[in-house]
This record gives sequence, C-alpha cells and structure tokens, in this order.
Amino acid sequence: MAEALASTLIDPALQERLAPVLEERAPHIDAGELPAQSTLTLLAAEGLLPRVEWDAPSVPAPFDLERAGELLATVAWSDFASAFSLWCHVMTMLYLAYAERGSPLRVEFLPQLERTERYGSTALATALGHAQTGRPLPVQAGWQSGHELVLHGFVPWASNLTERFLVVTPAQGDHGTFIVAVPSETAGVVVDPYPPLLALQGTASTSLRFVDVRVPREWVLAHDVVAFLQRIQPAFLALQASFCWGLAARALAEARASLRGVNEVFRSELERSENERDWLAQQLRELLSEALRPADRERRCRALELRLAAMRLACSAVALEAKTKGGQAYRADSPAARRQREAAFLPIQTPTEGQLLWELQQLRSST
Repeated sequence: MAEALASTLIDPALQERLAPVLEERAPHIDAGELPAQSTLTLLAAEGLLPRVEWDAPSVPAPFDLERAGELLATVAWSDFASAFSLWCHVMTMLYLAYAERGSPLRVEFLPQLERTERYGSTALATALGHAQTGRPLPVQAGWQSGHELVLHGFVPWASNLTERFLVVTPAQGDHGTFIVAVPSETAGVVVDPYPPLLALQGTASTSLRFVDVRVPREWVLAHDVVAFLQRIQPAFLALQASFCWGLAARALAEARASLRGVNEVFRSELERSENERDWLAQQLRELLSEALRPADRERRCRALELRLAAMRLACSAVALEAKTKGGQAYRADSPAARRQREAAFLPIQTPTEGQLLWELQQLRSST
C-alpha cells in the first residue's frame, strides 16, 4: 500500500469521499454559477482543511505540508478551479504560520481561515518580480506615528477576493520592504470588478487597490520581501506542483480510457507520460516532507525543477487527452475542454515558465 501511494499524490480513500461531490460541482464553478470558495467551506465542514498548530512556540508553526499536497492533488483531479482557490487559501495559512507566537496573525486570523470564516488570498506575484529584477513594488507603505503602516497602491492580480478575505501582499517602504496581511473590511480596501477569464471564473480573481489603508504593526508579517520569498519558496512551489500533478493525472487517466482503435498510436506517448507522473509523485512527496526546512540553494533548485516539470506534464497531458477524445474534446462544455482551458493558465501563473527558467539559470550559474 505504501508503495502504491508513493507513486501517486492522491489518497484513494480521500478521492472516493470527495470525487462524487466535486465532479458534480465542477462545471457550475467553471461557468461562474458557483464560487470556488464554496468548496473550501465544504472541506472545512468535513474537517479536511490542513491545520496550522498556531499555538505552538516554533516558527514556522507545525503544518502538515504533505497532507496539504495530497488534498490539492485530489481536488484538482475533479475540479482544478477549486484546487486553485484552495491553494490560495492554504498558502495564506502557511504565511501566517511564520508569524510570531501570540501574534494576532496567528491567534485571530489563522483560526478564522481554518473555519473559512474568511478566505485567504496570496498576492505575492509582484514580490517575485521585485526579487528577480528589482522592479518597484506597486504598493507603497509609510509609517504613521511609528505604530502603523499606511498603504497606497494596487495589487495587479489576486484570487479569493470575495466576502471576507485576508490578503497577504508585499509593500515598498522608504527604507525597506514589508509583507503585510490586510483584512478585506479594512477601510480603503477596494476590490475591482471581476473580468471575464478563459477559465477559473469561479475563483473571484481580479485586482485590488489600497487607498490610505492603515495597517497596525502587528499585521506586518516580515520586514524583508526577498528573504521571506526565499524562506517559503520550496513549499510554495511544491503545493503549486501538487495541483498541477492532480490535473495531469486526471487527463492521463482519461487518455488511458480512450486508448483503443486508432488511438493505439498514442500508447508509447501515454506510457512515457505515466512514468513521468509516477516519478513526479515520488519526488513531490519527498519535497513536501522537507519543504519547511531552511531553503538552501539545492532545495530551491529542486523545487523549481519539479514545479516546471509538473506544469509541463499537465499541459502535455491535457493535449494528449484531447487527441484521444477526438471531437468531443472540442465541445466547450466538455470536461476535456475545461481541462485544456485550465492548463493554459499554468505557464503564466506566477512564477511563470519564463520566471522558473530564469531563476533556475541564475541559481545554477552561481555554483
């Protein structure tokens, strides 16, 4: 049994429990008729959301990253939009695990996220651009009376921006950078209208503006954007790779089911992809088990490589599924077409394919 689980990120018992519900909801979430965040509420009600031990003395607080990866892969098998919304929520929880013990970020906001009384929104895309190229951060921050930051600017893109949420975003100060957590009800937080998307319409994704938003010192999570990114990068990438893996695994299973008649010509391509899927599952389980340890250069490289491989496998897998399904995969309302649209997001999600390759090149050249 352990050997079988090592070649997959999906726990069969969890999949059996969730798949019937998620499969029924997926087309409605894709159409924007149901919010993806409703899946988070469902998971919380079933006691399935990962839990941060917020009252532990350690930083980061203990967090079962491998179980989070399994959950993301399992949800992505049935409904990628819900898996993406879940990833945003789980990452926000993980960020707050790096807050000091006794901080309101841990004591107040983490339990709210665990109960889905508010949704987590990760908005660190601009932080990566800043870390890689020195690009200025679009949110400016200045201290007011020494005990609160005043934020001005905008977040170009974030998700789970609906109802009550907590967004974690970078900000540029006069003499340094910050990672701050901002609740949606804070005065001056403005959510822009949701634009039509190729996929993931139910994820409540749009831009966000800050107009004289006052953030108490206790909501500042870190005082160095680059250092914080390096610290959380392996976990960040491993969890992204997990939902990529779930999407890839489903597409390959669908291609396998259609492998008959003339489609036998795709057998060798499918078998190569299945071998890649199994190898990736083993590698990701190893990474998930160690991703919260200090992020040395070797672990960062490995995380980047696995995120890149999982993204590419998902993209090739949905293309293979479409080839074996034939004309039915071209119906806009088919699950195969939905997976093609969802996979198109992966090379442009931060870190984009270009950013992954650039950072790998930089790390390898520094040896």
